[in-house]
Amino acid sequence: MTNLFMLITSLAGGGAERVASELSLNLSPNIDRQIVILTDDVSYPSNKPPLSLGIKFRQPLVLSMAYAFLKGIFEYKKIMKKYKPEYSLSFLTLDNFINIISNYGNRNTKTIISVHIALSMKFRNSLKDKIAKVIVKNLYNKADLVIAVSEGVRDELIQDFKINPDKVKVLHNPIDIKKIKCLSRDPVQDEKWFNEDIPIIINVGRLVKQKGQWHLIRAFSKVREQINCRLVIRGNGELKPYLQNLVDELNLTKDVIFLEWKENPFKYISKATVFASSSLWEALPYALTETMACGCPTISTNCKYGPQEILGNNEYGILVPPMDGKMYHGTDPLTAEEIFLAESIIKLLKYESLRNAYSVKSLERASEFELMKCINKYEKCLYELNCNV
Repeated sequence: MTNLFMLITSLAGGGAERVASELSLNLSPNIDRQIVILTDDVSYPSNKPPLSLGIKFRQPLVLSMAYAFLKGIFEYKKIMKKYKPEYSLSFLTLDNFINIISNYGNRNTKTIISVHIALSMKFRNSLKDKIAKVIVKNLYNKADLVIAVSEGVRDELIQDFKINPDKVKVLHNPIDIKKIKCLSRDPVQDEKWFNEDIPIIINVGRLVKQKGQWHLIRAFSKVREQINCRLVIRGNGELKPYLQNLVDELNLTKDVIFLEWKENPFKYISKATVFASSSLWEALPYALTETMACGCPTISTNCKYGPQEILGNNEYGILVPPMDGKMYHGTDPLTAEEIFLAESIIKLLKYESLRNAYSVKSLERASEFELMKCINKYEKCLYELNCNV
């Protein structure tokens, strides 16, 4: 029996947390796995109750992070000493730091870290970001294996952070296509727009700068001039007041709604006409692969990283130039990139045959990220790492 411990800040939140959950639930019975979380936050399921280190994050965050870092190392070392797992896999940056230091010099446990974000974008502003970037460069090479969720993330790790190429392996995030298809059939009863014969453009994601939804709203203003359609943005976040104000400035209050985040996004996506992503950066966006599993035609900014790797050169969806990320008002003229996005949406809305073609190609591409295909690749990595001892 192979023993695997998985360290992650919590089991509530985004893509990395979902990967941890899927691995916990679906890895082979020959792999005994245990999730360890820094906090007590849990919303995703796991094969057995996670072990919690009981860390609580408070303000000021920089001191809280330092406390979590030190306590995490102390507590995780004790767990490693007690259980002596063959593998220790971590998912987020803080988790990776704790994992590497806790297991440094430990010959019983192979240290595996994973990168689910464009680190160049995460560490780009403050002094603490610059310090963290230096730590990444020095620590990540001490891991036995570094998992990148996309080729773009792998290239960045090698080129910008000088990680040994032989240690970096690309493993895509898994999606449960069977579950998505089942959930996508649920009726939409809480929003009448999805039961009317008016095209809907949908965006799903947190209302934060990374997702760039203000660019989509501004582009939609041009789309709405030519086509009677609606925009649905589904998610919560700090930018909602700004985005709502932008909608008001553009006189789009009757054509744009914000839906709160709920458990099943797929019933909305499957009934939308077009999915549009305006992200400024990603790593390998779940939103795109899951949307494609719903068969919804997709448009995405060609940001780093992931969209081009998923959509190809407009083979499986439409790529548009990256947005500039500047936060505009409704009175500001559209940028060239926003106009390009608007024209691409108009093209998809006008031509049903094009939408149908992309719908078929979307389902085809989504199958490459199917749950057990990706899980099997994780298992193969563990086997190969063990054989290279």
